[in-house]
Amino acid sequence: MVGSLGRAARALRIRGLTGRWGDFKLRPVDLEVAPGEYLVVLGPSGCGKTTLMELLCGLRKPAAGQIFIDDHDITRADPADRGMGYVPQDYELFPMRSVEWNIRCAPRLKKQRGKEVEDRFAHIVRFLDVEALLRRNVQTLSGGERQRVALGRALMTDPDILVLDEPVSALPESLRDTVCGRIKELQMRLSVTTVHVSHNLDEALSVATRLAVMDIGRIVQVGKPDEILERPANRFVAELTRCRNIWPADVSAGEVRVGGRRICSRRAEDGPYWVVVRPEHVCVKRADRSDDDLAGGVLDSIRTSHAFLTRVDVGPFEAWACDERQRTVGEKVALSVAQGSVWLLPR
Repeated sequence: MVGSLGRAARALRIRGLTGRWGDFKLRPVDLEVAPGEYLVVLGPSGCGKTTLMELLCGLRKPAAGQIFIDDHDITRADPADRGMGYVPQDYELFPMRSVEWNIRCAPRLKKQRGKEVEDRFAHIVRFLDVEALLRRNVQTLSGGERQRVALGRALMTDPDILVLDEPVSALPESLRDTVCGRIKELQMRLSVTTVHVSHNLDEALSVATRLAVMDIGRIVQVGKPDEILERPANRFVAELTRCRNIWPADVSAGEVRVGGRRICSRRAEDGPYWVVVRPEHVCVKRADRSDDDLAGGVLDSIRTSHAFLTRVDVGPFEAWACDERQRTVGEKVALSVAQGSVWLLPR
């Protein structure tokens, strides 16, 4: 895969990367990012996402493990020689300097000159739409403008891998979707392999080819967004991805029962489980339920940008469903679960 600057995309491989810093321990991380892929490392604050990015960029030293770009081992390489274009969370632009100075600083520090550098600068400035900002001091810029300058500076290193640490967290929420879309467009146009850190599910889903979900010091699941959403590896992943329906269930002779009601059939060993099913796969019906429906009274009905979320008391637990209209509190309804949407986790 070749980007618009004419370079082939690179693969990133991490093998058994680990370390301890104070009370925090990074457990062995194994991860592969394909050439041109956009991988988002998703996890809550404090789980080690930034630590992992700093290891990739050479800002920390691992206790063990290896980092490869294609077949080249960069584990002990100097940060400037790793081929990483790093955009830290706070952007770390040089104050009292112009936009042009900040974007050009990497080639300047490496004493790189010539037509290739100028062509790259012109291409990046044009694509990021910062021509009108070049003479301005970075301290006068908005959050979105600063983010574009930080991206431009990283891209001027002609990186093999672009590393983005919470790149839109400092922006107003109203700007985040727009900026994420621009980052994704940039990544696809340049075909640069990208690792993006985020704690925000919506942000991650808007850009990711694949997700790597991180818990405290370890990667717990890697997969395409639909796989992570629909088939979480454990309860932590289900809760992180906002699956509101995690119900106690029992399986007997292939029948999955929740609250004494049969909701589907599954090939699974008899025993206790958690049923995981996203609200978009739960349908609200009239209260004259069938044997396979859950039923109860409406506790809440919340308007979202796409639908209504209805919360229902079905006895020993609460259930959430996507609804076509707003319900009144206390209204009696039945809930039907889409048969292919049920995922079982050991309990």
